[in-house]
Amino acid sequence: VFHFKKINSDLIETDLSKLRNINSMKSGSIYWGRFQDQVFDRYLSPIVILPKDRGSAKRIVSEVKKIKDSEGQDSFISSVSTIDDFVPEDQPLKIETLRQIRSTLKPPMLSELNPEQRKLTETLLAPESQHPFNFMDLPEIIRFKFQEKSGAVGNLILIEPTLNPRLSQIKNLNHFVNSIRNAADKVMPGVAVAGTLPVTSDLFESILRDAPKAILFAWLTVFLLVAVIFRDFITILLCSAGLILGVLWLAGFIFIFKQKINFLNFIVLPITFGIGVDYGINVFQRYRSDHHQNILNVIRQTGGAVMLASLTTMIGYGSLILASNQAFVSFGRLAIIGEITCVFAAVISLPSFLWYIERRNRPELRE
Repeated sequence: VFHFKKINSDLIETDLSKLRNINSMKSGSIYWGRFQDQVFDRYLSPIVILPKDRGSAKRIVSEVKKIKDSEGQDSFISSVSTIDDFVPEDQPLKIETLRQIRSTLKPPMLSELNPEQRKLTETLLAPESQHPFNFMDLPEIIRFKFQEKSGAVGNLILIEPTLNPRLSQIKNLNHFVNSIRNAADKVMPGVAVAGTLPVTSDLFESILRDAPKAILFAWLTVFLLVAVIFRDFITILLCSAGLILGVLWLAGFIFIFKQKINFLNFIVLPITFGIGVDYGINVFQRYRSDHHQNILNVIRQTGGAVMLASLTTMIGYGSLILASNQAFVSFGRLAIIGEITCVFAAVISLPSFLWYIERRNRPELRE
């Protein structure tokens, strides 16, 4: 089955930063976001894993931390946290240890500490600090991060990615998201993994999986429609010639000039199928209605109308080239090229072939 992943990787846009808004990168949210990253030194939109109980959450955290440790400095996982990170285990035992430390720590020993150390020690060893607490005693700003919409607290797992710019590469993003999902599935198959990054990864994977099917379906539907309408092999072939030639030229442009295919501009291909066959049908149908008499007359009358229709479409697509969003620009550019190749095939190449057939079948035209 045809699949985008089998195409040369140079033709697939895998750098998501190249699909962003240029103005945003120069003076907008992305630009100012870099300063925000420097201030907080962390990714402020973590990935959330939603297990059904705290026991599963602890096991998933253990699996994710194993991945982080095994990848070392190359890991895209910055931190893994649950509400249990803010509520120590074995609190009675630890409180008893603190009491023993307080009883053995005499005033002369405290006097050897500098003022800051002494203040911290006295705070930690104060009697009012030595009592157990649970997550309901935590500050609201902490508890809110781990609270579900239902009000349940304690099941959520927050995973913060690193600020590594390599994460904008779709290959690295997919590896990062899939490794987290695999770790979660080991404990609880099918557990939800939510966040901006998983959605982005899923969107790209969906396009890679479904786009070839959509393109193939559009191609077959166009040919089926032409076949049902005309029901004659030669007519079907000639009507489809403009489409075939226009699409081949468009594909040549993509390969020669290494135009990147992304999750938006791939839509140009099925659109071009409809445009290409429409232009060819208009020209050939006019030629057939004139009883195959004079293709030059068809070009003068119908060819102009086809070119005008194409020009208005290109003007519409041209407005996208002025957009600051780079994905829209790539869409507009490929769509205009598709228009040019299809109208050239329908108005120049197809009539040239028909004119050649005329000259061969009618000797008087050769003089």
